[in-house]
Amino acid sequence: MILGKGRARTEAGIIREYQQFLIQQGYCPKLLKDRRGAPGVMLRRIGKPMVDWEDDEILEIYENKSKTTKTSYSAFLAFLFFYGYRRATIYILTRLPVNLSRMHKPALLPIRQRLEETNQELKYSNRIAIGSELNRLIWLLAVQGKQLEDITRSNFEAFRNEYQAWYVSTSRHKYERNDPRIARIERFLLHWKILTPQKKVFMHEVYFSRLKHDLFKNAILEYINWYEARSQPGSVESRRVSIIKFFLWLQESHPKAQRLDHINRHIAIDFLKHLRKKAEDGDFSPKYGVDIYRGIRLFFDFAVFEQLDTSPNRNPFGKFDVPKEPDPVPRYISDVELNKVQKYCQNGATLREKTIITILLHTGIRSSELVKLCTTDIVQIQGTWKLHIREGKGLKDRIIPLTPTCLKAFQEWQGYGWEGINEYLFTTNGRPWQCGSTASNIVRRMMLKIGLAGLTPHRFRHTFAVVLLNHGLRESAVQKLLGHSTLGMTLEYARILDRTVEEEFNHVVEKMQVSPLECIPNFFYREDYEPFEEADAINWIRLPHGYCRRHPKMHCESDVKCLICNRYCAQSENLDCLQKMHDRYIELDMDVQADVVYSHINILKNHPESKVSEMSQNVISV
Repeated sequence: MILGKGRARTEAGIIREYQQFLIQQGYCPKLLKDRRGAPGVMLRRIGKPMVDWEDDEILEIYENKSKTTKTSYSAFLAFLFFYGYRRATIYILTRLPVNLSRMHKPALLPIRQRLEETNQELKYSNRIAIGSELNRLIWLLAVQGKQLEDITRSNFEAFRNEYQAWYVSTSRHKYERNDPRIARIERFLLHWKILTPQKKVFMHEVYFSRLKHDLFKNAILEYINWYEARSQPGSVESRRVSIIKFFLWLQESHPKAQRLDHINRHIAIDFLKHLRKKAEDGDFSPKYGVDIYRGIRLFFDFAVFEQLDTSPNRNPFGKFDVPKEPDPVPRYISDVELNKVQKYCQNGATLREKTIITILLHTGIRSSELVKLCTTDIVQIQGTWKLHIREGKGLKDRIIPLTPTCLKAFQEWQGYGWEGINEYLFTTNGRPWQCGSTASNIVRRMMLKIGLAGLTPHRFRHTFAVVLLNHGLRESAVQKLLGHSTLGMTLEYARILDRTVEEEFNHVVEKMQVSPLECIPNFFYREDYEPFEEADAINWIRLPHGYCRRHPKMHCESDVKCLICNRYCAQSENLDCLQKMHDRYIELDMDVQADVVYSHINILKNHPESKVSEMSQNVISV
């Protein structure tokens, strides 16, 4: 009841109060006459007292009526809703032919002005129509039958759930999950201090209710409560899922195990086989099975250390039970891919896309950390702009210096892209992005536009670390910037392009150019191996003394073993070069190499029409 609680106690009293209300609204005589007679007409047509009116009966009297008549009926019905004489339902509100926010505008003016002021304070201006928000606020109060200041979180959630069920069920909105107008109403109520921010609360007891034994429930709850105090909600949920999977499997496969110390090594191995079978059947990936097993092992580590009730003396789940995970090089972004991304950001990218890519590339933060950034996290310390990451992975804070490019991206976003509704930098209709998947989806869709599948926000993090390491920043500093708990995690990035190895490699290549073996062909001269013949099946590579039959994109195992490689072939036009190589080897007393070259010369002289030397047979004979 948006206008307060009505005082009438009888049907006649309600009608008298309605007629006085119309006079106060200052309606013209014609409108006043039409609307004053609406209650009597509705009573006669429905044929029941007001308290017994059904929604369908009310809607039925609207059929085949003029617009004036419908407006008159709606004016009285709105009065009943506004003063709490009747509780509305989503059913009737969504079917009324007249918008309630257009009824009795003088009476609704104060709340409309309050919405407009709040709209400007939250910087929603020029984005929404206040009438639409006012209408949904009327619906909330009419359905709950309460005044605005009496609305509670449970009232709002009950209305939202019922409204969203209708919203999704309509054909127009079947592909949308939430109506943004309801989200904005929540923001208004929060701003007015009527509602308090909703905090996610884990109902662990509900999840563990499927377990039969109280010993297991109590031990799991104690562990999860401890883990929740030190970890992010996503990690808590993942750990809880792992533990539930194990104990539900235990109830079914080993029903006699009713205490923690009944879970022995045999059961642990049996569960490991179960996970492997699940992975083989394709129910989940092998890595997911390893993560589940690891979660159970850490739970029993806690149980043994804390000496929980009936805990075993040692952990039955071994650290080395699961196979060692592959140790791939971090998935950095190659120069070619990075150039494509940068070109797209300069030409064609939206401001949001450009901002997200710049922040990821210049700070190396995780996507889960990006979505939680606030304006207060961009700070200036002793004249230097920095980014404060609050409660990152492992609940660790860290400070990252901002490059001029990244600082400019933040400033442009705050000036032209930021909604400005709250302190969060990235919001949708006033609601902060809930998880890193929102940023990941934006990056994925953007990468599909430019033809780079598989590019994720975390790969920008890898690239950030690689660039810093290879430009001389010490590993301990990179560790602090990335928020790694151990230096070993940071050193993984050093394997990609270690400057020391690269410099020594280049030095050796330079020595090879001036060594006594310069006549031996060298695969590090890219200009020397132009494609000889383009074909679907094979491409040959031109060498100074013959041809290599490998495809140009294939890796070559050696740069000095062409003449004993089964891909090598020569023609008569290469005889002069081979003869010079043979003579050079003789001068250097390299008899074995000279014999190899001579074998090819001999084949070409004896079989001048042959395009491919029978190298392998001759090498054996030598």
